[in-house]
Amino acid sequence: MRKQLGAIRGVKVGDKFRYRAQLNIVGLHRHFTNGIDYIKSRDGKILVTSIVDSGRYANNMQCSDVLIYSGEGGNSPFNKLKPTDQTLERGNLALKNSTEAQTPVRVIRTFKLSKSSCYVYYGLYIVEHLSKERGQFGKMVYKFRLRRKAGQPEITFKL
Repeated sequence: MRKQLGAIRGVKVGDKFRYRAQLNIVGLHRHFTNGIDYIKSRDGKILVTSIVDSGRYANNMQCSDVLIYSGEGGNSPFNKLKPTDQTLERGNLALKNSTEAQTPVRVIRTFKLSKSSCYVYYGLYIVEHLSKERGQFGKMVYKFRLRRKAGQPEITFKL
């Protein structure tokens, strides 16, 4: 399958995946490490296809319908480098463009279990708003508010 915007045939809200590689196989999320996956549109803009809320950043799901998602970048993978301000490029730029284009974004959330993790597909969301604020360690962080599209099944699952 090639990358696409919107729903993936055969994947339902509440579907669980044990491994991140499974998200790639079914076409939900193609990146193995990045939380933001995107494609280039016909007009040359990059748009988000999906995001994974893995708990690595300070994201906040206020309810199943609203997710405040922190942009990518600025965190050092080696803990030796000082965190830096996030920039409006790659995934952050794609989220900004998706805000303007109002394209659907697939949302996957990670749940930590006793000895492993589980990825749960939450459905399609629209990026409503983007802001920039001072986050942890005083660095500038992009925050994106996503709202769940109406008419989707309720999110019900057992871990």
